[in-house]
Parts: sequence; structure tokens; C-alpha cells
Amino acid sequence: MPQNPAWELIEPYLVNTGLYHIPDPTYGRYTTPRYPPHTEILDDPNIISKYRRVFLPPYKSFKNLHEAYDTTQIIYSEDVNLTLQEVEEGVKRGGRWICYSTWEYKDEPQGGWEEGGKGLGKDMILCHGLGDYGLRYTPHLHHFLKAGFRVIIPDLPSYGRSTGVHSYLPSFLVLPAALHVCLTDVVQQDLANGREQRKVFLCGASMGGWTVLYYLLKYPPTEFASEVASQGSQADSPLPEEGYGKGYDNLERAKKDEKVRIHVSGAYVICPMVEVSKESIPPKIVQQIGRAISYVAGPLPFVQGVRGRVSDDPRVEADFEADPLCYHGKLRIATGLAAVEAMSELEKRAEEINVPIKLIHGNKDRATSHHGTIKLFDRLPNPDKQLEIFDDYEHVMLKVGIDQADDEKRQRVLADWRAWLLERC
Repeated sequence: MPQNPAWELIEPYLVNTGLYHIPDPTYGRYTTPRYPPHTEILDDPNIISKYRRVFLPPYKSFKNLHEAYDTTQIIYSEDVNLTLQEVEEGVKRGGRWICYSTWEYKDEPQGGWEEGGKGLGKDMILCHGLGDYGLRYTPHLHHFLKAGFRVIIPDLPSYGRSTGVHSYLPSFLVLPAALHVCLTDVVQQDLANGREQRKVFLCGASMGGWTVLYYLLKYPPTEFASEVASQGSQADSPLPEEGYGKGYDNLERAKKDEKVRIHVSGAYVICPMVEVSKESIPPKIVQQIGRAISYVAGPLPFVQGVRGRVSDDPRVEADFEADPLCYHGKLRIATGLAAVEAMSELEKRAEEINVPIKLIHGNKDRATSHHGTIKLFDRLPNPDKQLEIFDDYEHVMLKVGIDQADDEKRQRVLADWRAWLLERC
């Protein structure tokens, strides 16, 4: 899967001129064998898990890249088994898809439902962070599945089994659009199978936290699942004339012109990417060089980013490096600049995030700043809002411990997280 940086710079130009066709738009990730630590839950006979993928129109079908990044039009969706044949078939369908997995218990687990099964009939969505992919949440799934929740986990664009150069995000608009697409497909599948709309809770960490927050402010809610489902295959409204839009240099649609989203009963957001910690900000000269060459070298791995600053436990970094589906390279120029833009756009529209919400952050986070989370919290309008700053926690707040004592910090977060959700079920 590792790519030659020189090839990553040349490839887009060859594709645009028709001289080269990408044989696997996931660059090998789609068929990469599963990470061994995930095997236990994947093979658990008591849990129903499945992968689906949702196809979007290919980039070349749009008038400009902004329109392509911001699309939520579903052209096809299917259950998948992560085979090479599916890659070949996917290329024929345009070569652009979002994968997601769903998880739930077949029957009541041994020992009975925890917390009285108050999560039954409820959905929780988990959005991963920069460099990760959806199944990095697997060590924590049982905690929510045993309370009855169905868990839905997308691989965000350019990560996991979804398409795109690994961790290359020239615009963060693709993230809330991908979340919208996955949740629309879930609603369509539920209605087709006679399931009513369920209560939905959104959860995300770091970049996944930004994704959840921007999704909530971008798309208008509806109480009618059928309305969400009916819009899935429709093209998005045309972008506004330059200078007359909402965000992103006034190119983004006004909320009233976006497709509707499902009603969200609450959001639990962990160490959101709303402000970068000072320890992770590159020197100004490096930032200036990156901006200067971004137009011709956007995919170039350039700076260290948050690597080495997410935990003081070397086992965390070692586990990340051992997982072949994690991104192990430096932060790409375009991704870094898009992250800065995304945080700025969220800051402008924070008052539009109006759902029951809890934000948590560690005061020792060297990747994203808890001070930014405090400032964001003060601007949220919903009366059901909570903020908790965890003392002595770093960016990875769910570090799996080697024994019960070492795992106590993770268990504290998981207990708070589940309790907050169940209070709103």
C-alpha cells in the first residue's frame, strides 16, 4: 500500500489527461487482510456485522472540484465482502465509494442486556480521526452493543476501505458529505426492511469530532425518514453563484438548499479538531512553504503533524504502526491546509450546532487544544449541553490498558459516554 510520493504527485495529471486509469481507487486498502486484534469481534457468532459501500458520482462528472467534494448523491449501494472482484466492479461504476460497517447483537447476550437494554432500537454512529479508519473503534464496541445499541461506523473518504489516496483530503467538505451518504443509505435500508426510524446519536473523535459538528450545522433536520430516503439518489442543488453562498469562501449552499438529514437525538464528541495544540503547529516558515507549493504538490507528505504527540504510552504508537490500514506517513500538504480551513469554517458557524451535546477533552492533549473546545462550548445554543475536561488525559482518551488498573482511564470515559447516551434514549 505505501506509495511513491513522486508518483502521487504525477498520477492526478496522468489521470486527468486520460493517459492512466487507476486500477484500485483504494490503493490496496480494500482487500488488505484484517488487523489480527480485530478478529475476535469480527468472528463473534453472537454479533451481526456487515460491510456496505455507497457509490458517489466520479469526480470527472462535476463542473468543478468544490461541487464534487460537496456531493451527497447516491448512485448505487450494496453489501460487500471486500474482494478483489468488488474492486474491479467498483471501478466500472465510477470508482468512488464510501464503505461503512454495522454492528448489533443477534439476540440477548449471555448474562442479559446491560443497563436494561435501554439502547435497543437506537443507533450510534462512530466517526474516526485523522490517519485512522472505522474499525479502530472495535476494542470499545462491546460496551455499547451490550446495552442494545446498533453501531454504525463509516470509513471516511481516503481511509480504510473507502476510496482515495490514503489520508489525502484537499477539502474537509467530503467528510460531512460522506457521513450524510452513509446515514441516508442506512435509512433507505431500514425502510426497505420494515424498520422504523430509530433514535440516532452521533459520536466522533478528533477529525471525526469535526465531521460530526459540521454535519450537524450543515444539513437541516427532518422528523421524516422517508424524506431523507427519497432524496438519496437526487443530485444536490446547484452551488450558489460565487460570493453568494454560506461558508467556504461563500461557495457553500445555504442550509435551506441542502438535503435534509435525519433527526439527531444527541452528540458525544471527543477531543474535537476545532483548534490545534501549540505543540503540533508547524513553524511559520514551513507553513509558508507548504502554501506556496500546495497547488502543484497537494498530495506531498510534508510535516510530522500530530505523530508522536497523541499519547505518552509508546504502545499506542506501536499499535497504530502495526495496523496496515492506518496511515503511517507524514501529513500531506493539502490535508493540513484543508484542516486549517475546516476549523476556521466551523468557528464561523458554531452557533448553528443545535442538538443535545457533550464535549470532552483531555487537558494534556498535544494534538488538539482543549481551550478551543471550551470556546466552542460557550457558543453552543442548546440548553442540554455539557463540557468535561479530563485531567491528565492526552489525545487518545480511549487507550486500552494492559491490566485493570491501566485500563481505568478508558473505562471512565466509556462509562461516562454510555451513561450520557442512555439518559437520552
